[in-house]
Amino acid sequence: MVKFLKITAAIVILLLVFFAGIIKYRTYQAEQTAIPKSAISLIQINMDELYQSISANMLSHPAYYFKSDFKKDTAAAEPDKLITGLSIPASIYLYNLADQPTGTLFSRLKIESVDEFENFIKNVIHLQITKRTEGINMAKSQTGNLVIYYNNKAVALAVTTKQNNLESALLDILAQKNTVKLSESKFAEQLVLKKHIVFSNKDHGGWIHFRNGQIDFRDILSSADILPANKSFQHQQTPGSTLNFWLNASFKQNLNKIYRFKNFSLESDSLMKYYNGNLDLEWTNSVTQTDSIITYEYNDNFEKVEKVSLQKRTIPCISLNLNTKGYKLQNYLTKQGLIDPDSNMVNKNVFPLYKVYVNGGTDNLNFATVQKTGNQLIKKTSTDIFYLSVDFIKLSKQIKMPLISHYFNTAKYLEVKSNFIEGKKISIDGKLELKNGEINALYQLLKSFN
Repeated sequence: MVKFLKITAAIVILLLVFFAGIIKYRTYQAEQTAIPKSAISLIQINMDELYQSISANMLSHPAYYFKSDFKKDTAAAEPDKLITGLSIPASIYLYNLADQPTGTLFSRLKIESVDEFENFIKNVIHLQITKRTEGINMAKSQTGNLVIYYNNKAVALAVTTKQNNLESALLDILAQKNTVKLSESKFAEQLVLKKHIVFSNKDHGGWIHFRNGQIDFRDILSSADILPANKSFQHQQTPGSTLNFWLNASFKQNLNKIYRFKNFSLESDSLMKYYNGNLDLEWTNSVTQTDSIITYEYNDNFEKVEKVSLQKRTIPCISLNLNTKGYKLQNYLTKQGLIDPDSNMVNKNVFPLYKVYVNGGTDNLNFATVQKTGNQLIKKTSTDIFYLSVDFIKLSKQIKMPLISHYFNTAKYLEVKSNFIEGKKISIDGKLELKNGEINALYQLLKSFN
């Protein structure tokens, strides 16, 4: 019996070493992938890391993963969405190119079976295939947002926000012209991060990782136009709020930006001149508000008469505080027509959804959907330049809009923090907790869209 256990243990160890070797070799191969020299950003989707995370979670929760969600009478009629005809590498790489529109992502993958690949793009993602000469075919979606060029060995693809002529770029990617190995490119440093999704460009560098019941993420970006506040603080928040947000930072002036909407306009430099570098927002709960609704009817003499009725509706109890230089910001917003000086409320033409009350002070300007009760604001020091927390369970109950709250069914709680690091950089760290804390977060998200 002891001998048998030793042999079994030796076999298991050898299998583990064998699979570890395969994963190591696949990772090495992926790092030798050729990308265009003109790539200015890179998104790495670490497929092997995702497979390992989901597989380990599947072994510990088989009942969740293997329960049937398909009806027997329709399963046979549907094409198999998992058979793509593609060779999936250890990592898939997406990139923007310097000479192409910024909203366009490119990639290249190897093909294992042309027949299976063409069946996949025709019957699963419903692309229209155009046969070309020289062994190269083109396929695209009806909207033109997905374009593919392929031969019998590989496929070059582009996902774009606008229809553009991408033929030249895709043919160069397919033929691997003017390329460099990833391990020798300017993106080589990000290959060290063993996270599920890693991204970088000249201004950003970060990652996303899918744990059981939680998504962790980080982004490091340039703080060129962001300045720290003279004093870092936020007003004391109500415990158990639906949403909390605060910012302890300002922005450089002389940007000369003008924000226009409807008949109103705001100058960024004027806003920054009166803003003292601190703001905080709180959504505590929901309250019932009664509004006067004006409609028109025709009387017996066919005269149009006004009819006023009262309507009750649930609105979010939101309060926004801005640390300002006296009353100057309030006066500026009033002059621009955003604040009605007679009612001391936000102009209905600017924000028609709810009544928003305005309360000014010597160093604070408050906007709230509920009239201020007169309680004194208490300041608390804060080490975070940015903070956000959202309780999605409370949010979904308070919004009461099925089309929106449907997307919160999986989410439980979001928390994001940010700080200055390394002089002129900002780190943003966050986590999104899901309701089911046992199942891999990516798998839960994918199932929520079914």
